[in-house]
Amino acid sequence: MRKGRTLGLMVVCFSLAAILSLAGCSKKAEVVAPTKIEFATSYEQALQLAQQKNQKLLIDFYTDWCTWCKRLDTVTFVDSAVIAMSNNIVFARINAEQDTITARKYGVSGYPTVVFANSDGTEIDRIAGFLPPPDFIGTITDYTNDIHTLNYYLRQADSGATNELNAIIGEKYADRGMYTEAEMYFQRIIDADPENKEGYTDKAMMAVADLKRRGKNFDDAMAIFGKVRKQFAGTEMATDAEIWTAICLRQKGDTTAAIKAFEDFIANNPASADTTYARQQIEKLKNPDTTSASN
Repeated sequence: MRKGRTLGLMVVCFSLAAILSLAGCSKKAEVVAPTKIEFATSYEQALQLAQQKNQKLLIDFYTDWCTWCKRLDTVTFVDSAVIAMSNNIVFARINAEQDTITARKYGVSGYPTVVFANSDGTEIDRIAGFLPPPDFIGTITDYTNDIHTLNYYLRQADSGATNELNAIIGEKYADRGMYTEAEMYFQRIIDADPENKEGYTDKAMMAVADLKRRGKNFDDAMAIFGKVRKQFAGTEMATDAEIWTAICLRQKGDTTAAIKAFEDFIANNPASADTTYARQQIEKLKNPDTTSASN
């Protein structure tokens, strides 16, 4: 009796020990949800982590003066669902004005720019500007599955290009700083629909002019803005072309002509939301020691 009882107690004790041991292992295996994103602070560190973990890489290019960069930090990157993504994606933050080499490598020209890449740094696609958490998560999820990426749209265009597809592809190339490729796709729209029947040609012309401006070909840019103003007179696009002409003159360094162009814009478009901006630029041009002009 005693021997059998002892054996029974041993079995019970062993069973309890096994259960406790399994419970302990299960507890150790639990993944603790992060409470914040631990950003890599250099490109080299980010690449190393991505390769070690065999994970995708997300790089936030920012500047200290960028308002929308701060909004990305305080709205999107503190969202719990976005934070949870950092379990499977290496996040990095790079000041584009300090690490200019990496910023140039990815053709970053606006802020914030979020580049989504493979573990070796090869770009999948990017987000140009601010997105709130739901849109940010949806976009990165799509990119992970090769949906709505540049390659995704290029494959669609191979099956039959449309002006809509050409516009999307052109914009994606422009965001990457690949201006020659971008202009080629925008020009296809202009050639295919010179009368703007589909409503893409005016935007394509503005896009080409902006590419020229970004490349500091200000005279070429202003010539195209002039065509937009003439061809689409009385439209919102023509109004935009007028103020961008003034901006080109300012960026070109022709202060006198820029002031006049901004003054003409105010006179021609008194109800425009951009008149305040135009007045600010006039003040800065007339008093250059106050603050530096912004784009």
